[in-house]
Amino acid sequence: MPNKYLQINDVATFVHHTGPCTLPGSPPRRVQGQSVLCLHGAGGNGNLFSGLFGSLGHEHSLVAFDQPGHGRSGELDSLGDIGRMADFTLSLVAELGLENAFLLGHDMGAAVALECALKAPGRFAGLVICAAGDRFLLPDAALEQARRVTEGKERRPFDPSLFAPETPPDTLKRAFMEGLKTDPRATLGDLEACRDWQPGERLGDLQTSTFIVHGEAEIDWVKERAEALAEILPNAQLETLPSAGHALLVETPERLGARVAEFISREAA
Repeated sequence: MPNKYLQINDVATFVHHTGPCTLPGSPPRRVQGQSVLCLHGAGGNGNLFSGLFGSLGHEHSLVAFDQPGHGRSGELDSLGDIGRMADFTLSLVAELGLENAFLLGHDMGAAVALECALKAPGRFAGLVICAAGDRFLLPDAALEQARRVTEGKERRPFDPSLFAPETPPDTLKRAFMEGLKTDPRATLGDLEACRDWQPGERLGDLQTSTFIVHGEAEIDWVKERAEALAEILPNAQLETLPSAGHALLVETPERLGARVAEFISREAA
């Protein structure tokens, strides 16, 4: 994937994109189809969308970025709040000159996408919500474990149960290696931001067309909250993909890309 740095709110922000390379400091150019901005999950980075870029990038113009404190972007800590992450994303949208784009968010990035749509009504053509719902039900043990990692009292965890049983070892390894690119302090800040995100009844005001998707082997509480989100939103559809779990971005990017392409085609018609 071509990549570059852009200065967003005084943060050196690492941007991945399809299409040709552009001059330093200049935003990527949309060269085909619709613009799709991809938002990564807790502790992640934009490179996790590389498989989706491969499956969807021949039809549409995709952009992903590393949130502050993640991957190769500047800062050490997470922004620590979904609303602040959405504000940062909207600043990036303005810098990129994206008009009527689609937002595609995974995990924490899905919450950021929903907040962006709430903060800027009518600005986006559609939302793709992957592996998330109307709120997060993170167990206290997960937050405590993340805190212990930041204190050097525990190794970084890796939970194979987040993947479908048939996921090949190479995919598991890649997901683990991508997680190493973000400081544990930022990951902890992300988890705390997810815990504290409580959009409540505001979601019922969201008119943007939304495609909600998760893997068949997804965590039970995520499935429940995704179903709740589909009931709350006025214009939403929910789908389950086989042979995938919470990490469907890396488990089944081809199938996900095909379904997202169908959603975009329908909404852009």
